[in-house]
Amino acid sequence: MKTLIVYPPQWYPSQPYLSAPYLCSYLRAKGWDARQRDFNIESYDRFLSPEWLEIVAEKMRARLETIRQKPSLTIQDKSMMDVLSTGLKFSVPIISQVEEAKKVMRTPDLFFQLDSYRQADMIIKSALKLTSDAFAPSVLTLSTFESGTFAEESTRRAPEVCRDLAANPYIQVYEDYLLPTERWEDYDVAGISIVGISQIIPGLTLASLLKKKYPHLHIVLGGPIFSVNAGQLAGQTKFFEEFCHSIVTFEGEEPLHQLLTSLKEGKNLSENPNLIYLDEGEVKINSQRVELRFEDVPGPTFDGLPMDKYLSPYPILPILQSRGCYWGKCTFCTHSYVYGHRYGKQRTEAMVDEMDALSKKYGTKYFTWSDEAVSPHSLNDVSEEILERGLDVRSLCLLKFEKVMDGGLFKKMKDAGFIFLMFGLESANDRILALIDKGATKAIERQALRHSADAGIWNHCFLFFGFPTETREEAKETIDFLRDNTDSIHSFGPGVFLLNRDSSCYQFPEKFSITKIIQDADADVAMNLDFEIDVGMTRNEAKEMNAACIRMGEELFPSLDIWGTMPREHFLLYLDRYGKSDLSGNKGASEKELCKA
Repeated sequence: MKTLIVYPPQWYPSQPYLSAPYLCSYLRAKGWDARQRDFNIESYDRFLSPEWLEIVAEKMRARLETIRQKPSLTIQDKSMMDVLSTGLKFSVPIISQVEEAKKVMRTPDLFFQLDSYRQADMIIKSALKLTSDAFAPSVLTLSTFESGTFAEESTRRAPEVCRDLAANPYIQVYEDYLLPTERWEDYDVAGISIVGISQIIPGLTLASLLKKKYPHLHIVLGGPIFSVNAGQLAGQTKFFEEFCHSIVTFEGEEPLHQLLTSLKEGKNLSENPNLIYLDEGEVKINSQRVELRFEDVPGPTFDGLPMDKYLSPYPILPILQSRGCYWGKCTFCTHSYVYGHRYGKQRTEAMVDEMDALSKKYGTKYFTWSDEAVSPHSLNDVSEEILERGLDVRSLCLLKFEKVMDGGLFKKMKDAGFIFLMFGLESANDRILALIDKGATKAIERQALRHSADAGIWNHCFLFFGFPTETREEAKETIDFLRDNTDSIHSFGPGVFLLNRDSSCYQFPEKFSITKIIQDADADVAMNLDFEIDVGMTRNEAKEMNAACIRMGEELFPSLDIWGTMPREHFLLYLDRYGKSDLSGNKGASEKELCKA
């Protein structure tokens, strides 16, 4: 049962993602012939090539001419003509510079020149914008693909977009560029890992093409999108007929192993855990569920991935010490649901062994911890182990505020290479924090940030406005908290609250004064749902507070000028190269002077 695990577009191009490396490693440990392909980074290599952009420019010219031939023009036609004309005007310099832009991102001497970096970043984003213009209403960016019709949220509309040559650039990229590079006839199973909403249309497009071109393949999908929406797939026979034979939900390693075993032995799939499948025209959802102890799962393998193609001057590797969340109580989150409200983690020695081995194998010291939140206890133990071994690494990770976080912990972490921390602030109002069940207060947040900053660590905070019942005054308290702590909060990312399916807010709406959850039958696999409340800010008011927060940040947080340009992985490299106080490399320049330069 030769198997290929594919990670599809559209995701950040700065590093590999962990799903395929874990699945591939586990299947190999079980004796299966398993390989992996990162079609995400390989598609970027196509989208950011002169050859593709010439095709795009010709498509834009043809589209512009078609509009001009119309006997009368709508407002939308005129707007599209302006977009196409502007894009074509700048297409020649973009095409001529796109290869150099990729070179800048992959070459240390060029990457760390901020002006060169920004120019390359602008060219890359402009090149993707050309593809967006040619395939409008679809939108392609460094992190997203949107159909413009919300087809990614609908099992009914997805097939149409996945077959639409005019609006879906992946059809041509797959057929002309990626599919011919693999011997599909040699495989028995193709697994496609879809972890984010931006991958739904690209991933399903690939699945549809494979299902039609290679009928001998068993196409299996997986990822949290399908885990959260498993119940929505009942009765969706057309979805399976179009895209796949089965779907693995929740943790995939052991279920995929058992699926391969059943396929090889010709067994019925009714006993396979974590599986949804089509059986004689009927969608079956197996009730059995299995999860492994995470400490028993082999570490990920990056073998076979094109490390030279990622847009980074050094390999930046994702690692994971735990699955699930050690806290697991935040009422807006579905992470614990996806892992069955279970939490498991690697032993400290095994975690540092993995970092050491990967560092030596790939010649890198850069790691991004992919844990939902790393506990203070784990951070203390890992830091001590790194320091004892003298391992030279640089890391970023995500944390939840805890009272036990003191200056000693953060100094130890900084010495062990944790130079970039991302905190789930969410709010700085104690009532809202209690309603979220964060297990922290504003005082705890302030104290931890102060200790971390004093240790020389860069602190980034995530937050949102519009949690159910939040008032404008409470939202303003969060903005004031940012304003009053500019010496210990170095950057932040605000947003507007989204109601996630299967979160506590979704399951117990009355507790949060949610009077109605708006279920759009057509958007049957939407991750975020609209809702109505009778207490607190409206959604529009939450957007207003978010905009006010951004304006404040633009005025008082000059570092956001750089943070807003870079993905977090690149920012980690810049922090290591230049330090927290001088990200440009201009000795003696303050952050404010740097960002205004």
